Amino acid sequence: MITKEMFLEWKEHPVTREVFEEVGKAKQTLLDNFSKGLTIGSSADVTHGLTNKLYGQIEGLDQLLNITYEDEEATAEEQNQLVKE
Repeated sequence: MITKEMFLEWKEHPVTREVFEEVGKAKQTLLDNFSKGLTIGSSADVTHGLTNKLYGQIEGLDQLLNITYEDEEATAEEQNQLVKE
């Protein structure tokens, strides 16, 4: 099992930071492709498929870029709950 300390050490490691930077660049390239209309196809079905594929790729990269340790999520949720109260 990965401890919070191990996770934080991994996330701050220079190699991890470099990988995350490259993943961020890949996401930006996909967003640029989307804004350039590269998902527009010869028919509505093709456009729909290309757009869904691109959206799924962006969503997957976002999940990776936003990875957190379980305790961090709980802490954020707890803080949101305190703000509401």
